[in-house]
Formats: sequence, structure tokens, C-alpha cells
Amino acid sequence: MGQKTDARIFRKGVKKKNWEIKYIEKNNEDVSLYIYKTLEIQKYLNRFFGLYKMKIHSYKIFYSDSSLQIFISFYFTTKTMYVIKRKLKKQGTITKPKNIKGFYEILLESLATYTENKTNISVTLQNLNRCKSHSQIKNLKTVFKQLRRFVKNPFFKDAINILFINISKRKSAKLLASFISDQFRLNQLRTSQMTISRKDNYFLGFLKQVIMLLIKSESSCLKGIKIVIKGRFNKAPRAKTSSIFFGKFSLQSFNSKIDYYQSTAYTVNGTFGIKVWLCENDF
Repeated sequence: MGQKTDARIFRKGVKKKNWEIKYIEKNNEDVSLYIYKTLEIQKYLNRFFGLYKMKIHSYKIFYSDSSLQIFISFYFTTKTMYVIKRKLKKQGTITKPKNIKGFYEILLESLATYTENKTNISVTLQNLNRCKSHSQIKNLKTVFKQLRRFVKNPFFKDAINILFINISKRKSAKLLASFISDQFRLNQLRTSQMTISRKDNYFLGFLKQVIMLLIKSESSCLKGIKIVIKGRFNKAPRAKTSSIFFGKFSLQSFNSKIDYYQSTAYTVNGTFGIKVWLCENDF
């Protein structure tokens, strides 16, 4: 039988100057140690921001044996500020609720375990909630008007903002996949007038309408988007597959810029597998 190759390897297009993770080793033995440290830092950042209900869009790590530099772009959910204030008050870090500088201090102290010199640590945070131009805000208002019947849902605001980041920022498939997995997990926990048997279909219908509106907007940098979700929808006895597809995908060309990420949602009714493909423009 012929061997199959994952096409994502050819689509990476990664050059040395564009590497998201860089480290300076003294000898060949340090390479394996730095790779281990890289994996541990990535796991810690995902868990740390997850505890504060934040979504990581991307991060870059540059470090050596004496210094550590991290650039993180993230998204604030509607529950983030409430969780940060509650945790920092319990620890006695802050006295005023509006001051959240203690969050940054806790992050620096915890990252100090990965370097020998604790003073040479710098973390740059980019909040994607504030990175919107006047024209982008105007486009969001038009989308809000067309989706008025979904406004009362708890996922409405986060879904609109995250999907808007997907069409305006590159390499954002991870952000969308993690949001969808969290939403399917929360659907099993929320209690409302709507029965659980309708929640999954209701959320999928909302996604289709929002994606159709945003991908046609002027600020969109995507050619197409594809989402495949597999699981026991609406407490069905067997798993089914539901897909959302808009736009064009040139999968036969290795030069096409396609961002891919997969996530898993662990629920009471089993697991949901979420796969996201984003085909970006060539400019």
C-alpha cells in the first residue's frame, strides 16, 4: 500500500524568521530540554488563561537559559472580568475591584519557574477585544441588527466577537474551535425554558447565519470556512456528523493558506469532535 502524507505539512510555509517558538541552546543536549520546556509552557498558558475564562488566539515564545519573552494575543469573554475580580479578592491581591494588575503579577511569578534568572521575564499581552477600527465596528452594528432574535442568548455576544476576529485575523482556527467546544459543553449544563433537545440545533442554526453574514463583509480576509462537528446531537443514541461550509477551498493547491485546528468537547452525553478549516486570502 502507498504511504499517505498529511497535506498540512506542505502548507506550513514556515520560515526561520516566522517561527513562533525560538530558543538559544548552548549544546545539542539542551535541545531536548528546551523542547520539553516549550510543551510545558504551552500547557501552562492554556490552563492559566482557561481558568480566567480567556481564549488564547496565538502566542510566541522566545527564551534561553536566563531570559523568557512571551507575546500572547487573547480574547476576553463575558465572564472573564467577573472571574478575575473574584479570584484576586480571595488572594488579597487587590483592594479595588477595577484594578486587575494582580493578574499580570501572578502570571510573571508562575513563569519564573522556567528560567534561572527570574528578573529577565517579559510578557506582552494583546487584547483582541480592543483591536477594532471604526469601519469594523460599523460592520458589527449591521450584523447585530440582522440577528436581533438571538440577542437574549448568553452565547450571542461572545460568538459575534469571536467570529469577527476569525474573519479579520489570520491563524484563528484555534479560537473558533475552542469556543464551539465550550458551547456544546455548556449546553448540557444550562437550564432554561428551551429543552435540551433543541439547544444543539438552535446553536448550529445561529452559527450558519452569522458566518454567512460575516464572510461576505468587506473586512473579511477569508475565502471560505468549513466546520465539521461529530457527536450525539440532542441526546441521540448514535453520533451524527453536522457540517457548515461557506466560500471556496482550494485543497488541491499546496500554496493555499489554510488554517486548521481540532478540539474535543467533553459532555454528559459523550464527546463532540470539532474540526475547523479557514481558507485565507493570498494578500
